[in-house]
Amino acid sequence: MKLREILLPSLLAFACVAGASAQTPPGKPIRIGFIGEQSGAFSFFGAETTRTMKLAAQQINAAGGLLGRPIEVIDRDSKSTVNDAVRQARELLFTENVDFLMHSISSAECVAVGNVAKQAKKILFSICASDDFLGKDGHEYVFRIPNITTRTQGFAVADYVRDNIKKPGARVYTLANDYAYGRLVTGAFKERMLANDRDAKFIGEAWPKATESDYTAYITAIIEAKPDVLFTALGVGIPFWQQIAPYALTQKVSLVTPVWGGSDELQVLTKEAIPNDAVIGGLAWYSFQSPANDAFVDGFRKTYNKPPQAAAYLQFVSLQGLRAGVEKANSTESAAVIKALEGLTFDSVLGPVSIRAFDHQGTTPHYLGKAGWDAQRNLGVLTDIKRIATDSYLLSEAEIRKLRP
Repeated sequence: MKLREILLPSLLAFACVAGASAQTPPGKPIRIGFIGEQSGAFSFFGAETTRTMKLAAQQINAAGGLLGRPIEVIDRDSKSTVNDAVRQARELLFTENVDFLMHSISSAECVAVGNVAKQAKKILFSICASDDFLGKDGHEYVFRIPNITTRTQGFAVADYVRDNIKKPGARVYTLANDYAYGRLVTGAFKERMLANDRDAKFIGEAWPKATESDYTAYITAIIEAKPDVLFTALGVGIPFWQQIAPYALTQKVSLVTPVWGGSDELQVLTKEAIPNDAVIGGLAWYSFQSPANDAFVDGFRKTYNKPPQAAAYLQFVSLQGLRAGVEKANSTESAAVIKALEGLTFDSVLGPVSIRAFDHQGTTPHYLGKAGWDAQRNLGVLTDIKRIATDSYLLSEAEIRKLRP
């Protein structure tokens, strides 16, 4: 019997129990440290990953725990800064002595937190997009389940432009936040665009800071440049979407963005601010049809009175991966769990996921859709969603080994 067949019933039980209505199992807790951006520039996503960890812990414990033991989540706020993330990692690993460490989305933080995990010889799961996290800075203690690398995101959007927008020799403008994620994903997009169409022309670029709130000057420059395609990569795009609305920018240019949180941002915009027909990344709760997803959404609604955002899916599937590894190893010892995780295939709320043994990267698809307004739900949504296979975007084993010392 395959591990996924063994885990499927427990996966559904994991997702179905919405609160700690059942008695917490006895025994010494399995302690999981969690570092999320609960405040600062990325709190829109960090608050959601923190909610997800708390809910998942309740669900696991209500379903009998992990290895018959309760799990305890000790969460800390990175404040969206590297220094605070590292300080919290050290405290969790060396003072709190957690069994495992999990980290939220910040690409600026994850490599540094990974270095602390290596010193402590404890497993770290992150959902950051940095290619370096499992590339040149990767090591045996770091894992990432969702394939949301900057290379994957940039390549996916470039292939979408090739296959769906179809503008040979396109004039392209890029707008991305000036930090690790923005720089890397824009570089990947350019690389793939030029590989797909050597006549594509990059006519302008802008690098606003991650905390930018006024995009007026950037919008004016884009309109004056008259690009065919505008690529954006903004950590939080809500101010930009709100400010382009009066300019009807999406009627003037094909706007594309890979950011997996785009579907979440649409849900907080007014109807007037929706960038209609912009191509946006996302993991939209209403787009997945499966009992596991129905249970996950139902549990989230019952606990938080709202559906899960994309960040919730990424964090949830990561914890499902850790749980599968611990159950296969029948241990919480790092060496045993690492061995169990390498090459593991397990069922998740996003479907089957495999973890590559040589770099600890999971295999999940990327999703892109068109922004629009759903009158029935009374919120912004993605429509015409494309599921893009991403395995071929990942570096090969030989390339990974060449990157690592």
